[in-house]
Amino acid sequence: MKKEVKKEVENSVQYLELSLEEAMEKFESICEENKVEVNDPLAIGLWRNYVTQSRRANRSSNSGGSNSLVKKCFGFFVSLEQPRDMMSWNRNKAKEEYLRDGDEAMEKGFVALAYKNGSKWKINRYFDGEFQERLVTKLPDGAEEMDDGSIVIPLDSTPAYMSGAKNKNYGKPLPKELMKRTGIFFGSVDGQENKKYMFSYKNQGGVEFTPNCYEWVHFACIPSDDGNWIYGMTDVTKLSLIKNDDLNPDNSDYRDMSSFGFEDCLTDNFDSHLVPLVEIDRAHIQRQTLPASERFIITDGTVCNMNMNPTSNGNRIINITDLNAEFDYDNDSNMTTCWVPESFDIDFGIGSSIIIIGRTSQRTTDEGPEPVTINVSGIYATEKRGAPVESIQPLEEDFDWFDV
Repeated sequence: MKKEVKKEVENSVQYLELSLEEAMEKFESICEENKVEVNDPLAIGLWRNYVTQSRRANRSSNSGGSNSLVKKCFGFFVSLEQPRDMMSWNRNKAKEEYLRDGDEAMEKGFVALAYKNGSKWKINRYFDGEFQERLVTKLPDGAEEMDDGSIVIPLDSTPAYMSGAKNKNYGKPLPKELMKRTGIFFGSVDGQENKKYMFSYKNQGGVEFTPNCYEWVHFACIPSDDGNWIYGMTDVTKLSLIKNDDLNPDNSDYRDMSSFGFEDCLTDNFDSHLVPLVEIDRAHIQRQTLPASERFIITDGTVCNMNMNPTSNGNRIINITDLNAEFDYDNDSNMTTCWVPESFDIDFGIGSSIIIIGRTSQRTTDEGPEPVTINVSGIYATEKRGAPVESIQPLEEDFDWFDV
């Protein structure tokens, strides 16, 4: 190990609850985990990131008192969905209404129209049935030029929520994009008993918040008043995230979870969401009337096929089957297709037994409904066999193979 590398680790020990020997061992393990040589400059970058995350975790553990909105969390994610643009559907609906009937879309408050007026813009809209006009120097980010050349501004057309509360954004421009990551968390908030929480985290912080499911983590969040939800807060939640395994066992926040059974936890706490694979079609129909946050299912099966080549949507395919069920060779629904986001770390192969968490979906074609599939948001392998089938990338040949 080079002197400058060793000195880097020595200088950082004062910020960690580790001895110099323990810090050196941790540095080497980080290098090994990331397949980086200890003298590679990247190793120092990885170490600095580890030290920074550890300090943030310690700071968050010393903040967020009982009177603070921000609370400490400890637990694991049962599932964590990919970030989604929550404005996409509303914006598309507003534009569709405009293309169908521009005047009516204006009067109903779906859109406002912008016109160039010298160095400024004239904005026309209807608000509660009243026509309004104003001049602005800059268009909102959500303004969009249509094919006919008109400048349309999609608006928030919901005056009140289902709860009856007024929508403060009613009549205002919809954001160009609003990313949100949702998930299911099981654990403790502010030292309370372990339970299920729904999780929501908006904007860039949510996009960059990427803990692995079924990995014990600490982070800061804001719990809802009813105690059923936890929310990510700006960059605080992202920056406070730290794996329990990265903490020194002598750290007061460290928890020995070696005897915890994830499978038993799912069985004991998510009974209403457990669905045998052979009943997935019926479960898909029955769950359509549930709130969106409760439509997820938990099922299990044996991996019978894998395709690690990402689809156009960035998903990989895992097919699972129930080996205990009677197989019908005339029926193509004996295997269930699971769409797995590319960000998921798959460390098992065909023949493995896995638990899948996700939402069911079903396409209908001219020939009728297709088999139900699962959009995966969580995977837990109860028995690992082999390794995932490697992705096969097509060769780009710039020569005539026939002449070789």
